Amino acid sequence: MDRSQQTNSTREALRKIRQDTRQTRSLDTLRQQFEQLQNLRRQSMDDFDLQVMIGDIHQEIVDRARYLRGDAPAPSPSAPKDDHSVIFQAPVSAPKEIGPLSAPPPAAPIAMPPVASAPSPPPAPAPMTVTPPRPVVDRTDAAEIPPEVTRIDPKSWQTIVGLAVFLSVIALAVAFYLIQTARKLNFPDENRAKTEQAGKPKDTSSPLAVSISPTLRLYTDLTAGVVTVDGQATRALVDGELMLDNLPAGQHSFKLTAPGGSASFQFDVVGKNAPKVLGAPQASNALVVLVSQQDGHGQLVTSAGPSDVLVDGAMVGQATAGGLELVGLGSADHDLKVVHERDSQLFRMTYTPAPVLTVYVKSDPNTGIIQVVTAGEDGVEVYIDDVLFRRRSDHGQVRISIRAGRYPIRVHKDGFTDPPMQWVEVKKAEVTQAQFEFSAAGGVASLQIRGAAPGTTTYVDQNFVAAIGPDGAAKISNIKPGEHIIELRHEQAITKRMQKTFKPGEVLTLAGADVALEKTSLDAGKPAATVASPAVTDDKTKPGTAPVGGENQAEGVHVQKGGGFIPYDTPKAAGHYSFRTQGHVGGLLKKGKLQWYAAFQDNNNYVLFVLDGKHAEVREVRHGKSILWNRVACPVDSASWVQVDLTVKPGAVSSRIKTAGEGWTDLGSVASIGRDFTQDKVGFYIPPNDEVAVSNFKFASR
Repeated sequence: MDRSQQTNSTREALRKIRQDTRQTRSLDTLRQQFEQLQNLRRQSMDDFDLQVMIGDIHQEIVDRARYLRGDAPAPSPSAPKDDHSVIFQAPVSAPKEIGPLSAPPPAAPIAMPPVASAPSPPPAPAPMTVTPPRPVVDRTDAAEIPPEVTRIDPKSWQTIVGLAVFLSVIALAVAFYLIQTARKLNFPDENRAKTEQAGKPKDTSSPLAVSISPTLRLYTDLTAGVVTVDGQATRALVDGELMLDNLPAGQHSFKLTAPGGSASFQFDVVGKNAPKVLGAPQASNALVVLVSQQDGHGQLVTSAGPSDVLVDGAMVGQATAGGLELVGLGSADHDLKVVHERDSQLFRMTYTPAPVLTVYVKSDPNTGIIQVVTAGEDGVEVYIDDVLFRRRSDHGQVRISIRAGRYPIRVHKDGFTDPPMQWVEVKKAEVTQAQFEFSAAGGVASLQIRGAAPGTTTYVDQNFVAAIGPDGAAKISNIKPGEHIIELRHEQAITKRMQKTFKPGEVLTLAGADVALEKTSLDAGKPAATVASPAVTDDKTKPGTAPVGGENQAEGVHVQKGGGFIPYDTPKAAGHYSFRTQGHVGGLLKKGKLQWYAAFQDNNNYVLFVLDGKHAEVREVRHGKSILWNRVACPVDSASWVQVDLTVKPGAVSSRIKTAGEGWTDLGSVASIGRDFTQDKVGFYIPPNDEVAVSNFKFASR
């Protein structure tokens, strides 16, 4: 007999035992059935389902024995259980009698001898009862509850859940009440007065009734400053603001000290009147404007000396040593402008019903600006007192903020003769210009492009040298004399190539028909046609195509050696850069890092994109401190060719990459409000002894 036949035979035996158990009224019969059940249990120890069924029948035998002995009420009839279910029954009331046969026979006394020989009488018909339906739960989802565990009525659960919800609502209501009460207790009287005043019509024709104590308000851009009143430190500045309420009567001294400047003055408080300024305020590298205001009238005093004062763009008078009276201010806010010589500063007067002394302290260092004009040459080094300035010329100039005084200025650029040194007198708050003219030194030449389409990229011997900006011009210096291939490329035009001869010291100009490009057809999916060019042999140019197939195949590879930040000549305009690149370490194809940058101002301020073979990072270096903006998993080997897209906008820089057989991966972006990234440099960061191969470097304006 195989295992399945044995299992079926055991199941039939178990069903027979269950049926006999429910029908018998003899304890001896139950004992015999119990022994048979134990034998079957031992025979099927390795069959889980049979063990579960045996356990159920075992429980029925025990319950039936208790009933026959009178220890428990009669078990309610139930349908036979299958092999994979457990039946739970909620407690029910005593069954209702339907007929004279509904009552069960009385249980036998416990002391009664067992009936051994007489055959069992036929079972009495089961009483007809009305019981609620019993839920059936699959044994695979729920285990049978042990008999020793106390059952909980479903109504009890409903009561508990309802009570919990009720208490939660009460707790939330109490918390809301406490928060509202705390807000009312902490609501400043001045803000309450403003709220009440906002709901009433404003009347500027009559004085305002004020019953609030004198107040002092300070607004300054010297946010790191420390304020002392009568020689004692007060609360710290919060974003350059400070408010002092309930000023005591009498004379007081006020002083603001900061690393970039300082200010001090004296004032007097009498009763409920606005504080009155005593004498002229003193300031160092700062401008102080004091406005004592009450009942729609004010008194203005400034540290700048005789100054013109404008309120809401209208001239109201000149502030002298004795100050200037302001009338008709009413209960509205006003724009206040103070003009002293060539310097003008704008402030905002905010209305308050309290008698107030408003203190404006704005940094005003004793500095001027030197504007060095380099006749259209970029990358010119500027020396002030024989000390190299940190930035080079850009767009033909560089602006330098410096303390007022007299300075010697000289400039230098490789490939040009140094112009004569100039002495410059720098005055406070003024721009002083120094112009320098350059002439090419013997042995090198220059290329001047005019009237080209914006977004055109320029290549000399397949090496990228410049991108044409909105003005359509570019200038390339330090070109070796001899014959060179000039290429002009544009995404929407056919590439133009021309062979030109450069002479030592010559400036070769391309304009008109030389820079006009023929537009490509609009056939979708077709690459732009190119014009064949003579073969070019150069030790830094490797013919071939980049292995990222399908679009804009590279016509040559330019290898750039390491040495730090390698800038590319960019058009200083919003647009999209695209190029393919491959990293070399020590000149050999090994694992290293690919690093390109944008928004480069100097070595302490730039945005860097890094591929290290496992991750891609976007970092911003701001004032020498590195900030990690994004880091994503990017298992790209730097020794493989990578397509890079770099988007530069006035307020944001972003980049994405693609390798052969893979889709685009966004690396992230860096955003900065108020900064124009398009005016900064773009290029590669290449450590010493490393190399980066670049092909098909293009720019498209947006």
